[in-house]
Amino acid sequence: MPRPAKFTSREILDAAARIVAVGGPPAATMGAIAHALKAPSGSIYHRFASRDELLGRLWLDKIAAFQTGALAALAHEAPQEAAIGAAHFVLNWVRLDPEAARIVITHRRAEFEGAGWPQDMAAEARRLGTALEEGLDAITYRLFGAITPDLRQAARFSIVDIPYAAVRPHIARGEPPPLSLDPLVRAAVIASLDAARRR
Repeated sequence: MPRPAKFTSREILDAAARIVAVGGPPAATMGAIAHALKAPSGSIYHRFASRDELLGRLWLDKIAAFQTGALAALAHEAPQEAAIGAAHFVLNWVRLDPEAARIVITHRRAEFEGAGWPQDMAAEARRLGTALEEGLDAITYRLFGAITPDLRQAARFSIVDIPYAAVRPHIARGEPPPLSLDPLVRAAVIASLDAARRR
C-alpha cells in the first residue's frame, strides 16, 4: 500500500511560487522545489505528473485568484467607480500577494506552458480567458453605452494598463506600491475614460 504524500498540492504550489517569484519559471525545477520543501522529489510527483503540469497549475491558480478579485470589483453598480475599483484592486493585490504579482505581471503564460497543458488545464485557461473578455465587454458597454474596438481598448487601458504601469517598477524593486499611488491612479483612470468619451 503506497504511503500518503507528505505535502499537499497547496504547499507544493506555494513553494514553487516562492521560487518563481525570485528566479522566474526556469528556477522552479522539481529538484529546487523538493529542496525548498525539504522533501524527496517523489513527494512532488505524487501530486503532479510533471514539472510542466506543476508550473501550469501554478499559473492558473494565480491568474484565477487575481481575476476573481478584479471581476468582483468590476461588478460595482456605478460603472466609473467599478473601473476605478478594478484599477485599485491591482495595487492592493500587489501589496497583499507580491509573489503572485511577480508571477502574473512580470511573466507571460507561455513561460509556464512547457510542452503543453493537459486538456483540463487548457479548458480552464480558455474559461478564464472567456470570463475576462466578457467582463471587459460588460464594463465597456456600461461605461460608454456601446462596444467598439476603440472603446474596448480605452476600457482595457484604463482598467489594466494604467495600474500595471503604476506597479511594475515597485514589483521590480521588490517593494509594495506606496499608498500615494492610489489617488494618482484614480485620477489617471478618470482622465482616460473622459478622453475616450470625448472622442
